Amino acid sequence: MSKAYPHFKPSYSHDELVEHFLLTPAELQFVLALRGDANCCGAALLLKVLPYLGHVPEGFGQIPQEVRAFVAGQLGLLWDPSDGYPWHSSTRDHHLAQVRQFTGWRFPTAQDKGDLEQWLRQRAAYEAHSAEALLDRACERLRQLRVELPAEGELQRVINRALSGFFQDVHRRIAEAIPAEIRTRIDQLLVVPDSEVVSAFEDLKADAGKPGVDQLQVEIDKLRAIRAVGLGAESLAGVPHKVLQMLKRRAANEKASEMREHPDEIRYALMGCFLHVRAMEVTDEVTRMAIELIHRLDVRSEKLIHREWLDELERVDGKMQILSQVADAVIEHPDGIVRDVIFPRVKEETLGFWEQWNGKSG
Repeated sequence: MSKAYPHFKPSYSHDELVEHFLLTPAELQFVLALRGDANCCGAALLLKVLPYLGHVPEGFGQIPQEVRAFVAGQLGLLWDPSDGYPWHSSTRDHHLAQVRQFTGWRFPTAQDKGDLEQWLRQRAAYEAHSAEALLDRACERLRQLRVELPAEGELQRVINRALSGFFQDVHRRIAEAIPAEIRTRIDQLLVVPDSEVVSAFEDLKADAGKPGVDQLQVEIDKLRAIRAVGLGAESLAGVPHKVLQMLKRRAANEKASEMREHPDEIRYALMGCFLHVRAMEVTDEVTRMAIELIHRLDVRSEKLIHREWLDELERVDGKMQILSQVADAVIEHPDGIVRDVIFPRVKEETLGFWEQWNGKSG
């Protein structure tokens, strides 16, 4: 089953038919006790389709022909007689009641739907933050309880109410945890000072530029401005990180004027999430830029050192020949003393630049 309201697949392999629609001996005994091939086949389809979908289809026309033929074959029938089953009749209602009693499934009541909405709002939404993910959780929950799914549109309304309620709860929880003095500082971020053209909120939203000393200072100033608000992580305790990121993105997509128009509960919750997540992002940017600048300095210093070494080396006449002679001497007498091994081949004054170089590099 995909993460959507359960429907039949366009086609099924033999293994899938066996997995989902094979009648057990007890189920065969149950349906074969009914009179008439059409009744036996219709009841058998209800028996297998209800647990598979989690709800009763609107008619046998929704059931793929290969599924109907597979079930009919298990009843020893040479053809599928389900077209003759009285779907819109008391017979079908009676058979469905028997199937529900046999399987333990039941029709959803208003209480079931209310309980589902509360469970989604207070528990499932902390892990599934979208309507699509919450729909999957709802289907799993009702399947575990063996409660049939409400109609697709009705179930979607339950999910939408639960998701809306979840975010209302999150907004209220965050806003109530933010002290009054911090709320005041948050509101100040949304005001455009007389000497500026944009609010501090817009500055905090700006992306980091290319790494450089000036841009590093800009990011450090951003981080200082965020920390100056004084919002602690305790104000956001218990809120899933993905939810914090969602609310931060929502805040970042709004202008300061739009943010000011929100009710207090929503404004402080959005701004609290924005400041919390943005602080982590800016900290990462500051760290990245600092490492990049240090790396650049290292590369420049290394290039400068190499250049000086080459300049000294280029001043020595026949440098390649000298280096070759030194290498030969070392290979022939690896354990010898420098003065006894190298100086007889290369004059000591010729290697004077090495002493100068070692003094510089040291």
